[in-house]
Amino acid sequence: MKALTLMPTLMCLLLASCSRDPADVPNPHDTKFETVTVAAETCVLDTSTQLLWQTKTSESGLHNTANTYSWYDPNEAHGELDYRGLENGGDCEGSACDTWHYVQAVNDAGFCGHHDWRMPNKDELFSVSDVRRASTPPTMNTVFFPNARSAEYWSGNDYSFQYDTAWAWNFELGHDRVDWKKEPKFVRLVRGTASQLQAVKE
Repeated sequence: MKALTLMPTLMCLLLASCSRDPADVPNPHDTKFETVTVAAETCVLDTSTQLLWQTKTSESGLHNTANTYSWYDPNEAHGELDYRGLENGGDCEGSACDTWHYVQAVNDAGFCGHHDWRMPNKDELFSVSDVRRASTPPTMNTVFFPNARSAEYWSGNDYSFQYDTAWAWNFELGHDRVDWKKEPKFVRLVRGTASQLQAVKE
C-alpha cells in the first residue's frame, strides 16, 4: 500500500522536473568566470577549471581581436611529410602571424604577469563555449570576453590522420572542426592546468 501511496507524489515530481523551462536552469557560463587584472591587463579566470584565459582588445597590437594566424609548430615532425604547418600565414600586428610565434611574443611580453601562455587544446576551448548562445553568437560569455568573434579559433591539436590539418573551435555554432593549417584563424591563449575538464565527443 505504501508504494501505491507514494506513486502520485513521485509522478508529480517527475512531471514538474520535465516541464521546467530550460531558461530557468542556471547557466554556469554566466557565473563561473572572474576577471583578473594585473598591471592594467585583464585576463579571465574560469573558476570551474582554474584555467586563466587571454582577453582581446579593439586596440592595435598584440592582443587585437582582428589578428589572425596560421597554425605552425616548428617542433612537429617534418620528414617525408611536414606536420609543422605554415609560418607567418595570417594577418596580425605585434608578432609573426602564426600560432607558434604568437605564443612566443605574448610570453615575452609577460601578459597579465605570466610567461607560460600556450595554445589551448580543443577540450579547453569547449569549456568556454556556451552552445546555448548559438542562436545569438558568439557562443561565449561576451561580458567576460568582450571582442569575441563568431568565428573559428585554432586549438593546439593537430589532426593525426592528415599531416597538414589541425583542430579549430567554431564559436559561431559551438563545435570543433578540422581545417588546413595554412588557413588564417583567430587565437585565444590559455595558461594553467584544468582541475576538471569535459572531453569533446568525436
